[in-house]
Amino acid sequence: MRPHPEIVPGVGIGPWVVRERHDKGSFGLVFRVERAGHPEAGNFALKLALHPEDPRFVREVDLLQRVVHPSVPHFEDRGWWTGEEGLLFPYVVMEWVEGVPLYRWAREQQRTSADVLQLLAQLAQALVVAHASDSLHRDIKGDNVLVTTEGRAVLLDWGCGTYAGAKELTDSALPPGTRSYRTPEAHRWAWAHRKTGEPYEAGPPDDIYALGVTAYRLCTRTYPPPPEEGSGPQRRVLPPSDLATVSRGLERLVLSTLSEERVSRPPAKALAICFSEAAGEKDASRPIVPTVSAARTERASRPGPPPEFVVPWWLSASAAALVGGLVVFAAFKLTAPPQPDPSYFLAELQRHVPSPEMPDAGVADEALVAIEQIPRALLPELRSLGRSMPTTPFPGQKKPPCDPESQRAINGVCWVEVARKKPPCGPEAFDFEDACYLPLILSPPAPTSGEP
Repeated sequence: MRPHPEIVPGVGIGPWVVRERHDKGSFGLVFRVERAGHPEAGNFALKLALHPEDPRFVREVDLLQRVVHPSVPHFEDRGWWTGEEGLLFPYVVMEWVEGVPLYRWAREQQRTSADVLQLLAQLAQALVVAHASDSLHRDIKGDNVLVTTEGRAVLLDWGCGTYAGAKELTDSALPPGTRSYRTPEAHRWAWAHRKTGEPYEAGPPDDIYALGVTAYRLCTRTYPPPPEEGSGPQRRVLPPSDLATVSRGLERLVLSTLSEERVSRPPAKALAICFSEAAGEKDASRPIVPTVSAARTERASRPGPPPEFVVPWWLSASAAALVGGLVVFAAFKLTAPPQPDPSYFLAELQRHVPSPEMPDAGVADEALVAIEQIPRALLPELRSLGRSMPTTPFPGQKKPPCDPESQRAINGVCWVEVARKKPPCGPEAFDFEDACYLPLILSPPAPTSGEP
């Protein structure tokens, strides 16, 4: 059922008149509105909760009133809208920001290191104000930043944030956020406390690290390697200059924000000053363009040994398991039923892996980001960090009999063990009895009719 179907252009929400529905997130609808009787006041953004009496909206109002800065939407109003059966839905009204998402801004035309540094300085200055008031954003990423035609960077979506003394709204180990932007210490905490669920306490270094990931991707169009959840090998973060022609100052500052140790990450105030100063350096005027090595960016987005190794660990491990199984299959191919195509199995697995931009825990509302990229039924298992074996099968997953040489029946469906991999299993595999498993997805049946 479409949420709030009765809200169409011309409908009033409190003293506001809806002009158009702009977007939908996981917890709110965004409308472009005007103040009733005062169209000359211009456009405003109204976010309406999808759930009655949603406390996230009260939290966002508190943060918008605490963090007043040009790079934060200006708070305008708050209220309640009465829906069906008299249910009350909170809404918040703020400045309408006309702009493009940060990563799209970078793609639209060639940017220089100075251009990037100036935007990063603005975002860091917004964090100076937030951290000075004991507030955190907790979901900084490119899709939560809009850039106006005047070059103003605006950090949106404060519904995931918090401040000192605020009541916790979730009971998960990790606060709201997006996996690819989480700190190494948050990943390690989630793994160490995966059974107890003891909550991780985010701080300013978490915001700084997320800003660093945003800057890294802005320059290189890829992510730094994800931190290991357990005691895996030390990750290797490629310098941005290996992938693009960034200035020395920009590279130095980005790498400082991605430090493994939170105490080594600069505070927002120092970072804002350094960003501004680095924008004036001579080599910052050069345009940022991909280098030759950037053609193989997979090595920069996965942990692993030397740069020459570019195959993701899960793909190589899965392939090894499948190849071993295929050797056995060859021995009884004439008597055994046909097995699924491994390439389809891997493609299906990748299809169900969430986007790096998708929030992985908590209550992110993604007001300007669509998240319906995978079936909602799969989200609980795919979002968790220490991922336990799901009790329900994936679409198309093979059912017993499972081949005893290479497959195992778990919870009524077939799974393939990832060779030489022990928990933590990372974002693709599932933990079960001290081993890591991938679902075995059957190929779809070949068409029996149609054009040859």
